[in-house]
Amino acid sequence: MHPRERPTTRRQFLIRAGVTVGALSGADALLSACGGSAKSAPTTTAGGGVLMGPGGIPLARRDHPVTLPIYGDNGPIDSGLNLEAGPLKLYNWDAYINPATVKAFEREFNVKVSVTTFENEEEAIAHLTSGKANFDVWWATVDYMSRAVAGKLIQPLNHSYLPNLKKNVWPALQNPYYDQHSRYSVPYAVYTTGIAWRTDKIAKAPPEYANPYDIFWDSHQYAGKVAILDDQREALGMTLLRRHLYDINTEDPTLINRAEKDLSQLTKTANVKVNVNDYTDLPSGKTYISQAWSGDIAGAPYYLPKGVKPTVLGYWSPAKHAETQNDMITILRGAKQPVLAHTFLNFMLDNKNGIDNFSWNGYIPPLSVIEPDKLVAQGYIPKNLASTIVRESDFNRGVTIDALTTKGQALWQDAWSNFKAG
Repeated sequence: MHPRERPTTRRQFLIRAGVTVGALSGADALLSACGGSAKSAPTTTAGGGVLMGPGGIPLARRDHPVTLPIYGDNGPIDSGLNLEAGPLKLYNWDAYINPATVKAFEREFNVKVSVTTFENEEEAIAHLTSGKANFDVWWATVDYMSRAVAGKLIQPLNHSYLPNLKKNVWPALQNPYYDQHSRYSVPYAVYTTGIAWRTDKIAKAPPEYANPYDIFWDSHQYAGKVAILDDQREALGMTLLRRHLYDINTEDPTLINRAEKDLSQLTKTANVKVNVNDYTDLPSGKTYISQAWSGDIAGAPYYLPKGVKPTVLGYWSPAKHAETQNDMITILRGAKQPVLAHTFLNFMLDNKNGIDNFSWNGYIPPLSVIEPDKLVAQGYIPKNLASTIVRESDFNRGVTIDALTTKGQALWQDAWSNFKAG
C-alpha cells in the first residue's frame, strides 16, 4: 500500500480540517518549532523567476535542481564511528516496509528495531516537532524536503556510511534534482500514475484511444464504475496531461480553473468515484476504470477473487511525460543512533534487501540491478502488468509533483474543493 493512499492524505487533511492556506500548517509549525516561522521565511520569487521556499531555499524543479544548504549547527556525523547498540527507531507510513526486511536487519546487526507509523505527513510533522518524538529515521516526500531542511528537522548524511548509494542506485537518484548530491536523503521507491482497467469489462482499452486519457470522458456506459484518485494534485494534474500540458506544478489560474471544469465533466459523464481504493476496487469489480498508482496495480492480483486470473487487469502510463514520483528516507537531526541509522539506509539500498522489500509492498526501489524482464520471469509481476515496472528511463522522461508556493496551494485547493462540492 502506498503512503498517498492513507485514509487521510496530507492534502485531504488540510481540506477536511478546514485549514486555510494562510493558516499555520504542520510544515509551518515545523519551522516555528525549529527556530523559524512562516513569517520569517515567506515564499517569494527570486531573480530569473525561481520560486523561493522556507529559509530562502529555492523550490526544486526538474529543470532547476537545488543543492540544499548545510548549516553550521547541523552538520553530518564524523566518519569512522562505532555502531551504536540500538534500538533503532523508524518513523514510517503505515504498511510501507516489509516486516521480514526489518527482521533481517535486526539479525544481521544484532539490534532491535521499532517501527512507529503515521497516516499522513501533517500528523508526522506535528509529532516530530512536538518535542515528544524520539526517532532516528523518517520516510519523507519531495514536497517536504526543503521545509525539513530549513527547519533543521533532518541531518545531512555522511556518505562514507552509504556505499550502496553509489554502487547500486540509478544515477539519476544518486544526485536527484530535489536534493543535489543526496545531502539529506536516499531514495526508497519509485512509481508512476496512470490508468488501470478491467480487461474483461470494457470494450475499448486506454491504449486503443488516440489519447488514452480520453477513456474517462468516454465512459458514460460504465457510469458508477469509474474512479479517480482522491488527491487534488493527481486528479487535476491528469486533466493537464490530457491536454498535453506537462507543467503539473503550474500556478496559472486559467489552467487550473480549466482543469477543474474538465474534471467536473466526469461527474456528469460517469458519476465518477473519488477514492484511493484502486488496488481493491478493480480486483473486486467495484470499478472497471481507475486512475491508479503503478505499485498498487502491481500488487492488485493478490486481491482478486479466487479463481480469477491476473490477466483481467491492465495498466497504462505514457512512455513520455508520465507522472513519476519517488519517496525517500532521511535521518532525523535528533537521532540517538545516527551510525545505526546510516547503516539502515545503506541496508535498504542493498540489492537483495531492496527486492525483498519490493516483493511485499509492490513499489520498486530504484536499483540498477533490477531488470524488468526478470521481474516478470521470476513471478514478481504478471506479464500483463509489466507496464507497472518503472525504469530509470521512465523516471528521466517523466514529470513530477513538486512543492508549490502558498499562492499556488490556494489555487489548487480551491479548484479541488469546488470539484468535490459539485
